Amino acid sequence: MSPTEWTDPTRPTAREVHSSGPLLGRGLALALFASGIAWAQPSVAHADNAALLRQLNAPFGRVSEGNKSWRPLFEALAKVTPSPMPVGRDFNQTTVWPGMSDWSQVAEWAKANTALGDAVLEVQDRLILGLPYGSDAVPAELADAGLVTMISVTPEARITAFPYLDKIDLMSTWIAAEMYRLAEAGSFDDAFTLGLAGLKVLRQVADRQMFAEKRFAMERMCEALSLQRDMFWRYLDKIPATTFQRLGTKEYPFLRPTDNERLKRLEMPEGDRLVAEAMLGLGFDDNGQPIDERFEEIFAEIQSSEKPLTRFGAAKRWRAIAAVHGSLDASTERLEDIYDDWWRRWRMRQYDPMQDLDTELSRTNEIRYAGVVLSILDIQSLFPLRNRLISEINGTVLSAGLCGYNRSFNVWPDLPAKYYAVFAPKRFDFDPYDKNYGDFVYSYLGSDRKPIDTPWGRVWATGCVLYALGDDHTDDGFTDHDPTGETGDFVLWPPTRALARDEGLLN
Repeated sequence: MSPTEWTDPTRPTAREVHSSGPLLGRGLALALFASGIAWAQPSVAHADNAALLRQLNAPFGRVSEGNKSWRPLFEALAKVTPSPMPVGRDFNQTTVWPGMSDWSQVAEWAKANTALGDAVLEVQDRLILGLPYGSDAVPAELADAGLVTMISVTPEARITAFPYLDKIDLMSTWIAAEMYRLAEAGSFDDAFTLGLAGLKVLRQVADRQMFAEKRFAMERMCEALSLQRDMFWRYLDKIPATTFQRLGTKEYPFLRPTDNERLKRLEMPEGDRLVAEAMLGLGFDDNGQPIDERFEEIFAEIQSSEKPLTRFGAAKRWRAIAAVHGSLDASTERLEDIYDDWWRRWRMRQYDPMQDLDTELSRTNEIRYAGVVLSILDIQSLFPLRNRLISEINGTVLSAGLCGYNRSFNVWPDLPAKYYAVFAPKRFDFDPYDKNYGDFVYSYLGSDRKPIDTPWGRVWATGCVLYALGDDHTDDGFTDHDPTGETGDFVLWPPTRALARDEGLLN
């Protein structure tokens, strides 16, 4: 990797995602459960891990095995040969491309593992991933390969981990390498057929019940879509107009048939509420009243997991909290109210006036329900991530349409209406960051060159620019691009990472 290669230091690795998650609680940036941490204490009547797993797995029982992807996909993943370098911040689907220093090794690795591509293509249209929660439900050979989830909320151990996400990360990186290998050979239809299949599998992961899985899959979908726009740019003069037209009208708009331009069918994660309920149950007696020593052992351990030296102070604090904490019934009711509030907001339009009202979480007494606050994950953080994913999907649909128009007429359209319908559906010209629910901003540049400041440095756009407003909801004229959409505008076309490579900012 060249010293000038830019990698995102904020991009969480799969291991960081699956082993822990951020907590709400006004500054308690702590892990909900840390793998391997255990404690000894008397038996607690409320702890029933088998019942928890049955609840988490209940939805899968309504789907036939033939409509689940996990077994054929994981059997193929277990056979993938080691990648040329570990998948992580420096080697992932966004850093793979034919200009990288180790491309020949990466291409050989991709070529040697085409059986994985066969499996991805086989399962792409299945209803769900369907991987059961709990290691006992997975064949030993897959569990040994890390293709498993681990959830245990008992008096003896509290663990929630999703090591299979490491392998999904490997899959996405392999797909990127294989797509570029096929594209370099001129097999563009095969390349994008594989890329679309990979997106559909990630969409299945995004329908999982746990926050960490959903966040991981949504982020990797964003990356995969940006990668495919990079390929539009790199091979623009070689990809046929008919391929762009197919991608823009028949493929990207239907990653999941029930989705639309607003991604309405993406569900909010509900499994974390069940895990939090089980966690809370450990701290109360059979009458539903807090037990001092259990609060001290359970919640102080969580709070101090990243800063062990604070363990003594935390223990003292949680023993005091137990004396005034709400009952188990009241705590469970408060937990359900918080999730019900999130559930309603998730289904509202982005800028419905009710979104500005205080959340149930913000109205929660942090002492009386301290155990609740510590035991839940920041579901609210998925709201802006969903906007980013909507922008990535819609922007890729429209970018394919722009490229199809360009390849057909050898010019960029001066108005977006010129490529609607024939090259991309108009309904996907929807900017989720626009408080008026309007279109993306489209700027026809003609012969002009315009600067865009990016994380990799300043790049120069030509032809046309398509962008979303970003989290500040204002049109800043695409002068600053943030790949996360959090600051400045969110440029979708031309792909700024591809421009940075063209201009020598990335090697």
